Amino acid sequence: WGDGSSSGWLGPFSSGAVGTGSHIWTELGTYNVKVKARDIWGAGSVWSEPLVVTITDNNLPSIPDITGPTKGVPGNQYLFNFMSEDLDGHNVFYFIDWGDNTTSGWLGPYIQGTQIHVTHSWSTQGTFSVRAKAKDIMNGESDWGTISVVMPTEYKITIQGFLQQLLGMFPNMFPILRHLMGY
Repeated sequence: WGDGSSSGWLGPFSSGAVGTGSHIWTELGTYNVKVKARDIWGAGSVWSEPLVVTITDNNLPSIPDITGPTKGVPGNQYLFNFMSEDLDGHNVFYFIDWGDNTTSGWLGPYIQGTQIHVTHSWSTQGTFSVRAKAKDIMNGESDWGTISVVMPTEYKITIQGFLQQLLGMFPNMFPILRHLMGY
């Protein structure tokens, strides 16, 4: 494995079959991995040319930048944009917590540094903390990015409601309207 350890003999494998082995390196560095084969009678091959394996540290993706509306009306769909960069150039996944007990699950993979677009709607009024984190293909996770979104009460006022409020505030004005509306 190039680090002073070996797996010992693996197999048997049929002639012409691909043999597999795995190893975990505990130190960063460059390793020359070589293999040799032997048959059931013990006749062996020479060592292969080395496969150079470089173990590097994984940089975590950046905290996602979240953009989108910070105010809205319950029931409407809103578009949000998410973007994270990975210094290693790895593709990234996004996990979004919408603050209303729903999540997106892991979305992706996406090319790092590319903005993605996701829609969401809230069914109730309130202030919601939308959080998102990014994960690279090496499972390195960023911290959470957040944005606060307010879904205020929707006020729908009818003409009759408006006139009733107006007459309530100014009871001596508009006597004809008062008479027509039964006040």
